[in-house]
Amino acid sequence: MTALFDLRTIFLVGACTTALGAMAFMALARMYRPAATAMRHYALALVAMAIGLTLLALRGAGLSDWLSYGGTNWLVSVGIVLTTDATLRLFGRTPPVWLFVGQVTGLAALWAWLGSDPDRVGERVLATSVVQFVWVAVCVHAIRRSDAYGHQPYVRTLATFFAGYAMVHLLRGIAALLGVNSAAGGVFAPSPAQVGFGLLFALSPIALAMIVQMMLHARISGELHRRATTDELTGLHSRRHFFELSRERLRGRRAAGAVHHLLMIDLDHFKSVNDRFGHSVGDRALRHAARVLKKALKNSGLLGRYGGEEFCALIRSSSHADANRTIDELRRALEAAPMRAGPATIVLTASIGAVPVDDAESLERVLVHADYCVYRAKTEGRNRVVRSGEMLAEPAV
Repeated sequence: MTALFDLRTIFLVGACTTALGAMAFMALARMYRPAATAMRHYALALVAMAIGLTLLALRGAGLSDWLSYGGTNWLVSVGIVLTTDATLRLFGRTPPVWLFVGQVTGLAALWAWLGSDPDRVGERVLATSVVQFVWVAVCVHAIRRSDAYGHQPYVRTLATFFAGYAMVHLLRGIAALLGVNSAAGGVFAPSPAQVGFGLLFALSPIALAMIVQMMLHARISGELHRRATTDELTGLHSRRHFFELSRERLRGRRAAGAVHHLLMIDLDHFKSVNDRFGHSVGDRALRHAARVLKKALKNSGLLGRYGGEEFCALIRSSSHADANRTIDELRRALEAAPMRAGPATIVLTASIGAVPVDDAESLERVLVHADYCVYRAKTEGRNRVVRSGEMLAEPAV
């Protein structure tokens, strides 16, 4: 079976596919600006590997031993160092330049020392395996420790790819330590081990490019979805997304037997905050109110920004009495959490309209009633809750 494979051809084809992978990464750098540096480093890594594979394929065809042995091994090693650097950057870390310079310099010294002596082929195999395993293991560690691991699509796939690549080199290194030299018959000997490693080097770069491309596509899709469904200033659900989620919740199985209330929450005298302290402080006040309300609401409902200084919430409770307590806790939590603006202290309060909602189809009608309840709360003194014309709670005087 191995007679069907020519190692020189495999390495040349691998150089071509690796170059294609480099071009794919350069295209990704233009398409996804937040990860442009990482993509360019991946591209440089594959360029180094493509040149290294080309030199390897031309070994014995008139190239000097220094170039076909030391140059090949150093370029492939530089490729794996750049791959590690790019992976760290892709997941939010920025390795210092001096570390990269130190690594490539040390690797150059290593390969110059190992040279091209046929009697040291086992040492070169071991060194290659150690370099590939250690640097790729760093990639796996960085990915597994990132916030994206287990949350973003294809991140686990990338970690698995790197882990499999590292394990193959670990096994090769162990075999070299035990005296089993996969390249004993020469780098182009068509043994099963050599063919396997040749295919690994030839196919891994393009596989890496495909996985990273899918991961970035998923990131872009997720970012677009986040921007479409999240209020940029407060981080709460956008108005449209809030009502979409509310309808889903009201139609869900858990809605049966539960009491739901739609709340309109309007910050009191918010215009005066903007007039006295400026719009930047007003934005801070909105973010502050959003944090306080979200913390007070806990897991009992949904919270979104309706617009301006208005928020909306859908709360789920076991009874109307329980709902009344939750609603007034929201009002009191906001009042009890003043914010600082330089030497001044700003106390935020809210007028809240609360209306029971029975099903998803009545949500728009209920919203009109909740808005009217807010109007009543404003006219009756602010910093209070009004539900369907009934006063539920007001601050003690």
